[in-house]
Amino acid sequence: MKIKEFDGGLKIGSQEVTIGIDQSLTGFALSVVSVEFPNLHMTWVAKSEYRGVQRLADIQTWLNKQLFEIALNRWDVKDVAMEGTVLASHSALVLGELAATVKLTLWNKEILPLQIPPMTLKKYATGKGTSKKQEMLLQMYKRWGVEFNDDNAADAYALARLAGGSNINAIEAQIVEQIKDDKYRDFIQ
Repeated sequence: MKIKEFDGGLKIGSQEVTIGIDQSLTGFALSVVSVEFPNLHMTWVAKSEYRGVQRLADIQTWLNKQLFEIALNRWDVKDVAMEGTVLASHSALVLGELAATVKLTLWNKEILPLQIPPMTLKKYATGKGTSKKQEMLLQMYKRWGVEFNDDNAADAYALARLAGGSNINAIEAQIVEQIKDDKYRDFIQ
């Protein structure tokens, strides 16, 4: 597993954080963001050398380590958000397998994440739901002052920031309110 780390100045401590997960097969990203100071973060992107079920197992092992051995032991985790799957994509089946792997990994630790549709995430981060990857990176820098050179890292960061309820303008506030709807989270019955 090749790991790229983005150190956004988040220090280990008892502060409240949120976690964002961008589930991508070619660059699986996880970001831990301070709720009080959302520009402070730690973000990682993992790239597995495997394919198929071996890649899913590799990602699950890495997620367990990052999430449970690192994040949950270092900070007070308020919430977790993951990017929802796009059913119309040509790789929906494989991405569905990855989403299930992530959900089961979280379920084993009794975490029920917010599931944010990609268009909702783009609208939150840029003001419009149809933004391209490069526009996301630019708008996040311009609006929030955070810089990434990897779109998976940027998405994970934006997911964590959204889960924390951080908002600066009316569009961001609207999206923060919108995701409180029960349809954005699985529930135990």
